[in-house]
Amino acid sequence: MELICKIKNIYKALYLFEKEFVKNFDMTINEAMLLCCMKDGKPHSACEIAEFIGLSNSRVSKIIMSVEERGWIIREIGAEDKRKMIFSLSEEGGKIVKTMKKQPIPLDDVLFKLIKDE
Repeated sequence: MELICKIKNIYKALYLFEKEFVKNFDMTINEAMLLCCMKDGKPHSACEIAEFIGLSNSRVSKIIMSVEERGWIIREIGAEDKRKMIFSLSEEGGKIVKTMKKQPIPLDDVLFKLIKDE
């Protein structure tokens, strides 16, 4: 039973973290994770992004569309396989990544304890 209570605290901390994150950065955690995937400046396929984020291809497709609509990534047709879409950071997306790298992200004590050993 104690484990369930701890898991509930983690869920609550994640919920509050995402709520604060959206307020501070004007993007969802999933959008930020996509930008994190792209921070190396290299082009990535949707499958690579999905694997990095750890979500289904259909969910990642929605996140890609959202980030693309905001002008943070650019979609291109694959050079070797014309059926494959390749995504790269736009100039604006690159600026956002640089800004996010400089800004501290406040963490709830529960989350801090989980990731402090990273």
